Amino acid sequence: MYAGCSRKFLKGLIPFLALISIFALSTTIAWSKDPNCSFKLTILYMNDTHGHYSPEPGKDGLMSGGFAKAMTVMEKIRKANETEGRTTISLLAGDLFTGTAYSAVFKGRLGVRLMDAMDFSAMTVGNHEFDYGLPNLLKRLKPEMNFPLLSANIRYEGGGLLFKPYVIKRLPNKKCKILILGLTTMSTPELTHPKNVKGLVFEDPVKTARKIIEKEGKNKFVIALTHLGVDKDKKLGLLCPGIDVIIGGHSHTALFEPLKLDGTLVCQAGAYSKYVGRLDLDVKDGHIGDFKGELIRLDANVPEDPRIASIIQKYNSKMSPYFSEVVGSSEVDLDGSLASVRSFSPSPLGTFVAYVMAHAVGADAGLINGGGIRDGLKAGPITNKDIYGVLPFQNLIMKISVKGADLESVLLHSKDLPKRSGGKLQTYGIQYKTSGNEVLITQVGKKSFNPDEYYSIAISDFLYSGGDGYTEFASRAKAVSPDGLPLNQVLSDFIREKKEITKKLVESLKNPPKEKN
Repeated sequence: MYAGCSRKFLKGLIPFLALISIFALSTTIAWSKDPNCSFKLTILYMNDTHGHYSPEPGKDGLMSGGFAKAMTVMEKIRKANETEGRTTISLLAGDLFTGTAYSAVFKGRLGVRLMDAMDFSAMTVGNHEFDYGLPNLLKRLKPEMNFPLLSANIRYEGGGLLFKPYVIKRLPNKKCKILILGLTTMSTPELTHPKNVKGLVFEDPVKTARKIIEKEGKNKFVIALTHLGVDKDKKLGLLCPGIDVIIGGHSHTALFEPLKLDGTLVCQAGAYSKYVGRLDLDVKDGHIGDFKGELIRLDANVPEDPRIASIIQKYNSKMSPYFSEVVGSSEVDLDGSLASVRSFSPSPLGTFVAYVMAHAVGADAGLINGGGIRDGLKAGPITNKDIYGVLPFQNLIMKISVKGADLESVLLHSKDLPKRSGGKLQTYGIQYKTSGNEVLITQVGKKSFNPDEYYSIAISDFLYSGGDGYTEFASRAKAVSPDGLPLNQVLSDFIREKKEITKKLVESLKNPPKEKN
């Protein structure tokens, strides 16, 4: 008994001691700052814009958000700062595109064009920057960027870096220097199609940051521009005390005031171009003295910058003929919010999309990850633009044959994922219940459930390739039909054929199909 308790105690003690040793190492490193360096700095920042470049109607029906409104706010602050002798830099913390019809058509080019026009100082690489393939990012978009694209922890398997790890900016008329380093989430291979990042290695961001700061951070003011999520940013700030400010993204967290971790400030501006973040700093003797941070809401009272609005309108006109085409209508609102589709509870929209997938390939059931759904469908006319807003990714539908026991394992994976994870699955044709830490399936399609029987399932090629950590599909599927159909096109064709998404259809999907006798 005593020996067993000792082993259990030691097992829990080891990671604790490892963490303590890291903290001890942090205190032994000289995170030196220049005692002669004092300046005033404003950091303007955005993150996770996901193609939301145009204003969009809010709950009050008024138009808010978008890059033209953001430009108005940023230009006003820049001009005021010039008269005060305060330096302004503008940063974007990843996931510039993917999420709207703009991205589906232009694959990030409009976002880059806007950032160039808005004079951004730097951007870090987010996981969704890879969504349209590595050649699109490196050969098509990157050469058009008039700002550095940063990530210090992405390498080729052979060892070379893909992007600049950091940039060093010298302040006007001063010897003071600012080091801006980029860091990208290690989960990227699970959050984009695996083929998009084949041959790449995503290294530990904390270890990477420490190496750079120890080598290049001496006597510099350090800003980490990250796409890690707010919890990982907190860890980064605690384990790398040489970082003065973290401008983050990925978790879509609206931090209305900066988080203060000892000497590090953590900031993030929500998502979808709803806010511009502002952080005013008075740096004295190399360290942050006074500071003030806020998120500026881009509401209906903020006018649009005409130059940025005209660029967006120009691109709108290019895609107008196709995307303005009405393919059908809906009798009901289908909610596409994160709270709805990224839930283990059934979402009417998620169930509907999974049903369309199963219907298209004649499968017993359908599965789609909630992160693959990026917008909802409102009652009324539905255009191709609306379809691509709901399903902006270029995913294909695949039909696979999966053993019942493995299907239960997949649903358990979904259940155990964190709240609002993009890996939460929406299903059609699978009846199940939860019991403690188990997921128990009772029926698939019209068949009673048998853990040893195989069932045909419609899924996306993203999930089949291991996206969101679902490795079971590729490793355990018995039969696969790989030549899939484009999911967004299938949804458009289905609505065009039906002419209307009726309330009766949506309600019928909630009820299980009749079981075969």
